[in-house]
Amino acid sequence: MLWALMMEGVETTQMVKVFARQGTCKLRLTPAHRNPTPEELHEAMEQLKDIPRFLPFFMVFALPIPGIAEGYTVAALMLERRLGDRMRFLPSQFRHVLRPEVNEAEDAEIK
Repeated sequence: MLWALMMEGVETTQMVKVFARQGTCKLRLTPAHRNPTPEELHEAMEQLKDIPRFLPFFMVFALPIPGIAEGYTVAALMLERRLGDRMRFLPSQFRHVLRPEVNEAEDAEIK
């Protein structure tokens, strides 16, 4: 879980850098060849969607109540299994740790 937490931080940092490059290119402060690619923008948008999913885990550090993280994780896993792909409650890196069989199927769909 600690590794997933660190990777979410790395992905969020990359997201901010991509959006910063996009903004400076829109303002024409940097050359056009520095524009982010559509794939980078897509990944940044997916990471932006992960931020609200990550907030409950962040609250665990702000309000360390025993069992709250585990309870939220179990509830999120149960809801994701019941609702399927319609709703996602866990950040992407936490999903990789908790449900590796689903991630292999998602990776196969992307390729």
